[in-house]
Amino acid sequence: MQQVIDMMNQNERLLYEKWENSVESPQSIDSEEKQKLFNMIFSIISRSDEKSADYLREWYERYIKHADSLTYLVKSIQQFRKSLIELALSDEKSSIMVNNLYKSVDKWFDPIIADLVSNCSNSWNTEFRKQQHIVKELTAPMIPISTSICILPLIGNMNDDRAEVIKENLLTGARHYKCNHIFIDITGVPVVDTFVANHLIQAAEAVQLLGASCIIVGIRPEIAQTLINTGIAIDNIQTFSNLHTGIQYVTKKNQKEQRS
Repeated sequence: MQQVIDMMNQNERLLYEKWENSVESPQSIDSEEKQKLFNMIFSIISRSDEKSADYLREWYERYIKHADSLTYLVKSIQQFRKSLIELALSDEKSSIMVNNLYKSVDKWFDPIIADLVSNCSNSWNTEFRKQQHIVKELTAPMIPISTSICILPLIGNMNDDRAEVIKENLLTGARHYKCNHIFIDITGVPVVDTFVANHLIQAAEAVQLLGASCIIVGIRPEIAQTLINTGIAIDNIQTFSNLHTGIQYVTKKNQKEQRS
Protein backbone atom coordinates (compact mmCIF):
# COMPACT_ATOMS: atom_id res chain seq x y z
CA MET A 1 0.00 0.00 0.00
CA GLN A 2 1.77 3.09 -1.27
CA GLN A 3 0.12 5.48 1.23
CA VAL A 4 1.64 3.58 4.15
CA ILE A 5 5.05 3.47 2.48
CA ASP A 6 4.91 7.23 1.83
CA MET A 7 4.00 7.80 5.45
CA MET A 8 6.93 5.61 6.54
CA ASN A 9 9.41 7.54 4.43
CA GLN A 10 8.12 10.87 5.76
CA ASN A 11 8.34 9.76 9.39
CA GLU A 12 11.37 7.46 9.43
CA ARG A 13 13.04 9.13 12.42
CA LEU A 14 9.85 9.19 14.49
CA LEU A 15 9.20 5.56 13.62
CA TYR A 16 12.70 4.61 14.72
CA GLU A 17 12.28 6.41 18.06
CA LYS A 18 8.97 4.67 18.77
CA TRP A 19 10.51 1.31 17.85
CA GLU A 20 13.85 1.81 19.60
CA ASN A 21 12.25 2.84 22.91
CA SER A 22 9.97 -0.20 22.92
CA VAL A 23 12.51 -2.96 22.24
CA GLU A 24 15.03 -3.96 24.88
CA SER A 25 18.09 -5.41 23.18
CA PRO A 26 20.41 -8.06 24.68
CA GLN A 27 23.99 -7.20 25.63
CA SER A 28 25.31 -8.67 22.38
CA ILE A 29 23.43 -5.99 20.37
CA ASP A 30 24.82 -2.47 20.68
CA SER A 31 23.13 0.74 19.51
CA GLU A 32 24.86 0.64 16.13
CA GLU A 33 23.69 -2.91 15.43
CA LYS A 34 20.20 -2.00 16.58
CA GLN A 35 20.14 0.87 14.06
CA LYS A 36 21.30 -1.54 11.33
CA LEU A 37 18.47 -3.92 12.19
CA PHE A 38 15.92 -1.12 11.94
CA ASN A 39 17.35 0.05 8.63
CA MET A 40 17.15 -3.43 7.15
CA ILE A 41 13.52 -3.95 8.21
CA PHE A 42 12.65 -0.46 7.00
CA SER A 43 14.25 -1.08 3.59
CA ILE A 44 12.53 -4.45 3.13
CA ILE A 45 9.13 -2.81 3.70
CA SER A 46 9.54 0.62 2.14
CA ARG A 47 11.59 -0.34 -0.91
CA SER A 48 10.87 -4.08 -1.30
CA ASP A 49 14.64 -4.40 -1.11
CA GLU A 50 15.72 -8.02 -1.61
CA LYS A 51 19.32 -7.19 -0.72
CA SER A 52 18.17 -5.93 2.67
CA ALA A 53 16.34 -9.23 3.16
CA ASP A 54 19.62 -11.05 2.46
CA TYR A 55 21.47 -8.73 4.82
CA LEU A 56 18.88 -9.44 7.52
CA ARG A 57 19.48 -13.19 7.15
CA GLU A 58 23.23 -12.65 7.42
CA TRP A 59 22.67 -10.38 10.40
CA TYR A 60 20.70 -12.84 12.47
CA GLU A 61 22.98 -15.73 11.48
CA ARG A 62 25.76 -13.83 13.27
CA TYR A 63 23.70 -13.62 16.44
CA ILE A 64 21.87 -16.95 16.33
CA LYS A 65 24.24 -18.53 18.87
CA HIS A 66 23.54 -15.84 21.45
CA ALA A 67 20.91 -16.51 24.10
CA ASP A 68 17.45 -15.06 23.35
CA SER A 69 18.54 -13.97 19.86
CA LEU A 70 15.46 -15.37 18.10
CA THR A 71 13.15 -13.92 20.76
CA TYR A 72 14.76 -10.50 20.32
CA LEU A 73 14.51 -10.60 16.54
CA VAL A 74 10.86 -11.66 16.52
CA LYS A 75 10.00 -9.01 19.11
CA SER A 76 11.87 -6.40 17.08
CA ILE A 77 9.90 -7.19 13.93
CA GLN A 78 6.61 -7.35 15.81
CA GLN A 79 7.34 -4.03 17.50
CA PHE A 80 8.20 -2.46 14.15
CA ARG A 81 4.81 -3.63 12.89
CA LYS A 82 3.06 -2.23 15.98
CA SER A 83 4.91 1.10 15.79
CA LEU A 84 4.07 1.44 12.11
CA ILE A 85 0.36 0.88 12.75
CA GLU A 86 0.33 3.29 15.70
CA LEU A 87 2.04 5.93 13.61
CA ALA A 88 -0.44 5.53 10.76
CA LEU A 89 -3.46 5.65 13.07
CA SER A 90 -2.18 8.70 14.96
CA ASP A 91 -2.24 10.87 11.85
CA GLU A 92 -5.69 12.46 11.86
CA LYS A 93 -5.20 13.83 8.35
CA SER A 94 -4.34 10.46 6.91
CA SER A 95 -6.79 8.91 4.48
CA ILE A 96 -5.46 5.40 5.03
CA MET A 97 -8.28 2.89 5.55
CA VAL A 98 -7.80 0.79 8.69
CA ASN A 99 -8.62 -2.50 6.97
CA ASN A 100 -6.22 -1.77 4.14
CA LEU A 101 -3.58 -0.77 6.66
CA TYR A 102 -3.74 -4.06 8.56
CA LYS A 103 -3.86 -6.13 5.37
CA SER A 104 -0.80 -4.38 3.98
CA VAL A 105 1.14 -4.64 7.22
CA ASP A 106 0.36 -8.35 7.57
CA LYS A 107 1.35 -8.91 3.95
CA TRP A 108 4.75 -7.31 4.61
CA PHE A 109 5.63 -8.69 8.02
CA ASP A 110 4.30 -12.26 8.03
CA PRO A 111 6.79 -13.43 5.35
CA ILE A 112 9.67 -11.77 7.21
CA ILE A 113 8.88 -13.62 10.45
CA ALA A 114 8.27 -16.91 8.60
CA ASP A 115 11.60 -16.55 6.80
CA LEU A 116 13.32 -15.65 10.07
CA VAL A 117 12.01 -18.72 11.91
CA SER A 118 12.79 -21.01 8.95
CA ASN A 119 16.36 -19.79 8.62
CA CYS A 120 16.96 -19.89 12.36
CA SER A 121 15.64 -23.45 12.43
CA ASN A 122 17.99 -24.43 9.60
CA SER A 123 20.93 -22.76 11.36
CA TRP A 124 20.14 -24.58 14.60
CA ASN A 125 19.83 -27.91 12.80
CA THR A 126 23.20 -27.35 11.13
CA GLU A 127 24.79 -26.40 14.44
CA PHE A 128 23.14 -29.38 16.16
CA ARG A 129 24.56 -31.79 13.56
CA LYS A 130 28.02 -30.30 14.08
CA GLN A 131 27.69 -30.75 17.84
CA GLN A 132 26.48 -34.31 17.37
CA HIS A 133 29.57 -35.04 15.28
CA ILE A 134 31.82 -33.56 17.97
CA VAL A 135 30.06 -35.56 20.70
CA LYS A 136 30.48 -38.75 18.67
CA GLU A 137 34.20 -38.08 18.32
CA LEU A 138 34.58 -37.31 22.03
CA THR A 139 32.50 -40.35 22.99
CA ALA A 140 35.01 -42.66 21.31
CA PRO A 141 37.96 -40.70 19.92
CA MET A 142 40.46 -42.48 17.68
CA ILE A 143 43.97 -41.28 18.58
CA PRO A 144 46.91 -42.17 16.28
CA ILE A 145 50.22 -42.48 18.16
CA SER A 146 52.28 -43.75 15.22
CA THR A 147 51.82 -44.65 11.57
CA SER A 148 50.77 -48.18 12.55
CA ILE A 149 49.13 -47.80 15.99
CA CYS A 150 45.91 -46.07 17.09
CA ILE A 151 44.25 -45.95 20.49
CA LEU A 152 40.55 -45.67 21.26
CA PRO A 153 40.20 -44.86 24.98
CA LEU A 154 36.79 -45.44 26.57
CA ILE A 155 35.60 -43.67 29.71
CA GLY A 156 32.24 -44.07 31.44
CA ASN A 157 29.32 -46.43 31.13
CA MET A 158 28.21 -48.13 27.92
CA ASN A 159 24.77 -48.29 26.31
CA ASP A 160 23.40 -49.33 22.91
CA ASP A 161 23.84 -45.89 21.32
CA ARG A 162 27.39 -45.50 22.56
CA ALA A 163 28.28 -49.04 21.49
CA GLU A 164 27.21 -48.19 17.93
CA VAL A 165 29.27 -44.97 18.01
CA ILE A 166 32.31 -46.92 19.20
CA LYS A 167 31.92 -49.47 16.41
CA GLU A 168 31.42 -46.74 13.81
CA ASN A 169 34.44 -44.73 15.00
CA LEU A 170 36.60 -47.85 15.05
CA LEU A 171 35.76 -48.76 11.47
CA THR A 172 36.02 -45.17 10.24
CA GLY A 173 39.33 -44.69 12.06
CA ALA A 174 40.77 -47.93 10.74
CA ARG A 175 40.03 -46.85 7.16
CA HIS A 176 41.17 -43.27 7.66
CA TYR A 177 44.46 -43.90 9.49
CA LYS A 178 45.24 -47.24 7.75
CA CYS A 179 46.77 -48.45 11.01
CA ASN A 180 47.83 -52.03 11.61
CA HIS A 181 46.96 -52.14 15.31
CA ILE A 182 44.10 -50.55 17.25
CA PHE A 183 44.00 -50.60 21.03
CA ILE A 184 40.63 -50.34 22.76
CA ASP A 185 41.49 -49.10 26.24
CA ILE A 186 38.68 -49.93 28.70
CA THR A 187 40.57 -48.80 31.82
CA GLY A 188 38.02 -46.02 32.34
CA VAL A 189 34.93 -48.23 31.92
CA PRO A 190 33.64 -48.86 35.46
CA VAL A 191 31.46 -51.90 34.70
CA VAL A 192 32.13 -54.52 32.03
CA ASP A 193 29.22 -56.96 32.04
CA THR A 194 28.00 -59.40 29.40
CA PHE A 195 26.38 -56.58 27.40
CA VAL A 196 29.55 -54.48 27.30
CA ALA A 197 31.82 -57.45 26.64
CA ASN A 198 29.74 -58.64 23.68
CA HIS A 199 29.79 -55.19 22.07
CA LEU A 200 33.55 -54.86 22.56
CA ILE A 201 34.17 -58.26 20.97
CA GLN A 202 31.87 -57.43 18.04
CA ALA A 203 33.67 -54.11 17.50
CA ALA A 204 37.08 -55.79 17.63
CA GLU A 205 36.05 -58.51 15.19
CA ALA A 206 34.62 -55.91 12.79
CA VAL A 207 37.97 -54.09 12.75
CA GLN A 208 39.85 -57.31 12.09
CA LEU A 209 37.73 -57.88 8.98
CA LEU A 210 39.33 -54.69 7.62
CA GLY A 211 42.78 -56.21 8.08
CA ALA A 212 43.84 -54.47 11.33
CA SER A 213 44.45 -56.23 14.60
CA CYS A 214 42.27 -55.00 17.47
CA ILE A 215 43.67 -55.37 20.98
CA ILE A 216 41.65 -54.78 24.15
CA VAL A 217 43.66 -53.36 27.07
CA GLY A 218 42.69 -52.43 30.61
CA ILE A 219 41.48 -55.93 31.49
CA ARG A 220 41.08 -56.04 35.26
CA PRO A 221 40.76 -59.29 37.27
CA GLU A 222 37.00 -58.85 37.71
CA ILE A 223 36.59 -58.32 33.97
CA ALA A 224 38.56 -61.46 33.22
CA GLN A 225 36.33 -63.34 35.67
CA THR A 226 33.19 -61.97 33.97
CA LEU A 227 34.43 -63.13 30.56
CA ILE A 228 35.17 -66.60 31.89
CA ASN A 229 31.87 -66.95 33.76
CA THR A 230 29.76 -65.82 30.81
CA GLY A 231 31.63 -68.02 28.34
CA ILE A 232 32.26 -65.19 25.89
CA ALA A 233 34.76 -66.37 23.30
CA ILE A 234 37.78 -64.08 22.99
CA ASP A 235 40.16 -66.55 21.38
CA ASN A 236 40.76 -64.30 18.38
CA ILE A 237 41.16 -61.08 20.40
CA GLN A 238 44.46 -60.19 22.05
CA THR A 239 44.04 -58.70 25.54
CA PHE A 240 46.38 -57.04 28.06
CA SER A 241 46.03 -55.66 31.56
CA ASN A 242 47.24 -52.20 30.53
CA LEU A 243 48.08 -50.10 27.49
CA HIS A 244 51.81 -49.96 28.17
CA THR A 245 52.14 -53.76 28.09
CA GLY A 246 50.08 -53.98 24.91
CA ILE A 247 52.21 -51.41 23.07
CA GLN A 248 55.41 -53.13 24.21
CA TYR A 249 54.08 -56.42 22.83
CA VAL A 250 53.14 -54.93 19.44
CA THR A 251 56.45 -53.01 19.16
CA LYS A 252 58.55 -56.11 19.85
CA LYS A 253 56.43 -58.15 17.44
CA ASN A 254 56.92 -55.58 14.67
CA GLN A 255 60.66 -55.43 15.29
CA LYS A 256 60.92 -59.21 15.13
CA GLU A 257 58.94 -59.31 11.87
CA GLN A 258 61.20 -56.64 10.33
CA ARG A 259 64.36 -58.62 11.22
CA SER A 260 63.04 -61.88 9.81
